[in-house]
Amino acid sequence: MKNFLIICAVAFGFMACEKPAGEGGTSAITGKIYVLDIWDDGNDSTNAAWDTVTPMQIGAEKEVYIIYSGDNSDVYDDSFDTHWNGEFRFEYLRKGNYTIYTYADFDTSGVHSGDYPIFQHITIDENHKTYILDDFILHK
Repeated sequence: MKNFLIICAVAFGFMACEKPAGEGGTSAITGKIYVLDIWDDGNDSTNAAWDTVTPMQIGAEKEVYIIYSGDNSDVYDDSFDTHWNGEFRFEYLRKGNYTIYTYADFDTSGVHSGDYPIFQHITIDENHKTYILDDFILHK
């Protein structure tokens, strides 16, 4: 009986230790970055600073960051440079909330220049699964 109680206590201890989001799991997050090239055609009669949109380009060699929480203000935990085709992949993740972000050269209106973070949030709720994020579309 004493051994049974010890085994139950040890088993309960392992079950009670839920690990937070981060590395050490079996899931992955993947995505792709595209860059939307917007430029000013000089036509001020439309009152639009950015008038022409060219086809999207692949966001090759963009750095993508991951935060092991759903809080945008946390410091990033890891980063990944996209492949030539704009794809990125974070592997070996446990269940939990994650924030993925990268920087665009312009904000979403295409008016203000500078490095603007573009965030996406995702929850991993299953092991052995690849989660695919919506495409990041950045303004150039």
